[in-house]
Amino acid sequence: MDLFDEIVQTTVNPDGTVEETRWAHEEAMREACGMFLTAERRFRRLDTHPDVVKDSKLNLQWWDALESLYQRDKALWRMFVGSHPTMADNKLYARFRELLLKGSSLKANA
Repeated sequence: MDLFDEIVQTTVNPDGTVEETRWAHEEAMREACGMFLTAERRFRRLDTHPDVVKDSKLNLQWWDALESLYQRDKALWRMFVGSHPTMADNKLYARFRELLLKGSSLKANA
């Protein structure tokens, strides 16, 4: 088994119980991309609303959406670059993220 064949997410619930979720890497990456895109779309929708600053309820939703987008982007970035990213890894992730947002695919050029 390869180091990246499986991803384990551990969650500690408020009641102190621990849950582990395991994914095959490909499945986890696909799910992380989907969650990131969902968070991005939600944030953009709220960000363009004309009353987002005036309406306190919308403003709170905007901040929550921004936090969710950050968390999803960071999780996807971590899966993409690993635990010791290099500048080249970060540049490749930026390109991947750009293509993901455009709906394009990242093609190998090796």
